[in-house]
Amino acid sequence: MVNEQKTVRRPKLSVVVIAFNNELYIEEALQSLQEQTYTDFEVVVVNDFSSDRTGELIDRFVEGKANFTAIHLPENSGGCSTPRNTGIANSTGEYVMFLDGDDWYTVSACEKMVEAIERTGSDFVAGQVIRTNNYEIWYHKQLYSIERINLNIREFMGMLFDSLSVNKIYKRSFLDAHHLRFPEGIHYEDIVFTGKAYFLAESFSIIPEPVYYWRVVENSDVKSITNRRFEFENFQNRIIAHRYFDQFLKESGASLYQKEKNNKFLRHDLKLYTNDYLLFDEDYKEKFHVLIHDYLHETMDEYAFLNLAEKDRILYYLLYIGDRDAFDDWIAYTNGLETKTYRIHNVGSQYYFSASIAGNHKFLKMQRPEIAYRISDVQLDEKQFSFHASVNVYSIDPGTVTSFWMLRNRQTGVTLVSEQSGDGTYTFHVKNMTEGNYYLSLYVNHMGNLHKVLAKGSEIADLPNIEVKTDSLSKSIYINEKNSFSIRVQPVKSVDQVKWKLKQRRKTQEAKKTQNTESAFQKWAKRWIPKLPVRSNWVLFESHMGKQYSDSPKYIYEQLLETGRNYKYIWSFQEPGAVELPGPAIKVKRNSLKHLYYLNRAKFWVDNQGMAHLAEKKDQQVYIQTWHGTPLKRMGYDQKKQPSIQELTRLKKQTDAWDYLVSPNSYTSRVLKRGFRYGGEILETGYPRNDILISQPPEIKEKARMSLGISEEKHVVLFAPTFRDWDPDSFQRVLDDVQYLSKELHGDQVLVLRLHYLLSDKISQFELPPNIVDASNYQDIQELYLLADLLITDYSSVMFDYALLKRPILLYCYDLDEYITRRGMYFDFAENAPGPVCETMDELLEYFRHPEKLAAFEGALDRFVKEFGSLEDGKASAKVIDSVFGKK
Repeated sequence: MVNEQKTVRRPKLSVVVIAFNNELYIEEALQSLQEQTYTDFEVVVVNDFSSDRTGELIDRFVEGKANFTAIHLPENSGGCSTPRNTGIANSTGEYVMFLDGDDWYTVSACEKMVEAIERTGSDFVAGQVIRTNNYEIWYHKQLYSIERINLNIREFMGMLFDSLSVNKIYKRSFLDAHHLRFPEGIHYEDIVFTGKAYFLAESFSIIPEPVYYWRVVENSDVKSITNRRFEFENFQNRIIAHRYFDQFLKESGASLYQKEKNNKFLRHDLKLYTNDYLLFDEDYKEKFHVLIHDYLHETMDEYAFLNLAEKDRILYYLLYIGDRDAFDDWIAYTNGLETKTYRIHNVGSQYYFSASIAGNHKFLKMQRPEIAYRISDVQLDEKQFSFHASVNVYSIDPGTVTSFWMLRNRQTGVTLVSEQSGDGTYTFHVKNMTEGNYYLSLYVNHMGNLHKVLAKGSEIADLPNIEVKTDSLSKSIYINEKNSFSIRVQPVKSVDQVKWKLKQRRKTQEAKKTQNTESAFQKWAKRWIPKLPVRSNWVLFESHMGKQYSDSPKYIYEQLLETGRNYKYIWSFQEPGAVELPGPAIKVKRNSLKHLYYLNRAKFWVDNQGMAHLAEKKDQQVYIQTWHGTPLKRMGYDQKKQPSIQELTRLKKQTDAWDYLVSPNSYTSRVLKRGFRYGGEILETGYPRNDILISQPPEIKEKARMSLGISEEKHVVLFAPTFRDWDPDSFQRVLDDVQYLSKELHGDQVLVLRLHYLLSDKISQFELPPNIVDASNYQDIQELYLLADLLITDYSSVMFDYALLKRPILLYCYDLDEYITRRGMYFDFAENAPGPVCETMDELLEYFRHPEKLAAFEGALDRFVKEFGSLEDGKASAKVIDSVFGKK
């Protein structure tokens, strides 16, 4: 007779529960297992020698439950690793999960996890964690937004951010095959265990399902290991765990992924401690800096920080170079506190945080300084809006900062600028406000850099609810849904409010319609016009993309008029009605159908910038490109920052269309041929626009003087800085410089300001001193040269033209190094400049106050003219006409 032996069936799942002094929560944790929708599992509860009632509560709970087992360790292990490993050793399930004694599972957690691991065949599966303090970890949404099946960590490195072991289910065969257990004798064991699991697994999967509740008790008497960050040993233990993981990567041949592991450490682990840094005592801080400096140098170089967010990049770089003083100031700065020294400095528009010891500036770059403000005592009546404001730009010398406030009507674009009194009160005159929402913004000017901050209702103390009414309009304080502060101006009567809103809506719709739709006639015309024949005696002119009647196209046109040829002349302008033209030329609006008509029919195109993208040039047409200046900064293909494919394609379309390129000298010919890859004919005639600088007709000088209202006895200083295309607010630096220079002018002097057209509208909003004349919208700068006794410029091509007059030139180049770095130059500017190169206002004023010192640069000016102006003889326009149109 055969003896029958009873076999115990192996459960599908083992859940290992660890507990230490969890008497308040252990029953809830175990109850969450008892209530699971899944039943084919065993529970091994390991009590790590608790000193409270935890062991007693465990025994009472498991009594009579066949699938629950309790193990009581004879002494406390000091961490989570030993009890978890004990649980693994004393369990038998095909799959293993872990639960901490103060947390609990969702009711279907086990069912979902077993189903997922069996369906996917992965070595382990991860599910979502819910923290009981409602704190949402930033990376959880990214990782757990969708189901992800059979991943490998090398393909999805973001998963390194989830280093928890308790939200996962593991194949026991996977753990055993790799002898994967929790490292004993250390804390933060999950970093090592889970990190190894990622790299050892052939695949893992993710389910977007909540499975685990993580109880976060921040104010308990006995804190968990993860909540003891105010003890230095806690930070020390975390570093130890990371060193274990680093060693594993090295020994397993996975060092290639150290960079990604470092990224997780910086963006999550280390951030937990730097966020709390202000709360650490001095002893902690000293030890912290020593340990983190050593650790950062073990596994990474400074480039590990380069792609981090600005705040973290600067923070960690200062730790890396061991700059404790600068680090403390950065922590203070980012928390809105005063720094021990002024740390923020700028080079042009680029800001940096200053280190105390030598380092690499590119790791300390900043977008802009932090600006704080507080508004109080808001008053509004029919005539005035006023408030008191304090403004603080952290870690910058307040002596270098000025500020003002502006109201802007979002519907019309109209702006109002504040007036300031000495006590911090700002006042606006609002009597003539029209309908719309006037949003309030703070503008802070620091060293020529203008920073805008939109005022928020939350930064206003005792925000009042004010409404002022007249017969037709009401003005009221209004905070929109984005917390932005404004003054709302609207009709008093409800019916008028509705009419006004409908009117605004109609304007918006009409603008969109104008931009996005074409009539059937327009579509037909655009197909039909290019088929029309070219007219041999039609000449189309344009200057600066239709913005001006100026430059070489103007002088070629006027020379053609003098020859009395039988031509039809057409000029294209953005605003034809704003320009007066001599002679019989037709004015057309740029990009209109009429403009397209003449583009297609005129045999000759005369331009100084580019119009070939507006119409396909025909074989019978002749394009004369006069260009708009002698090149100093690198052009086209020569630029330091390679233009995009689209930009190069457009450039090629332009240059391929040119039949003649007018050049003022052999230098310009060489540069433009190379920079533009131009292979066509070059006319080295000098610039037609410079003809009047040779002949210097007195009536032109008188015309400019009369137009600007400058009397004959005044000596004129022309200030013409160039445009910084990387810094659209550079006009604010100009505004400051102008205000400064105005104080240095003698009674018989006047400064004429000529800004780039992209900045002229901005500065027109500001009131200038009476001895400053804004000539930014004056059509032709050549006429201003005749008026000027002295030129102040920087890198603008105006210096090449003005030098022909043999009058003094001052080069004010406060950002010389940055300009050369960003744009590059074709020659050594400082060495070949036609006057002194001044990098500070003090240097400039030295020559301004002592003009006799400029005599030392007469030789440099002569050499400059000989190099770049030797062809200028006052006959360039005639030479171009003879070459292109033929002699009459």
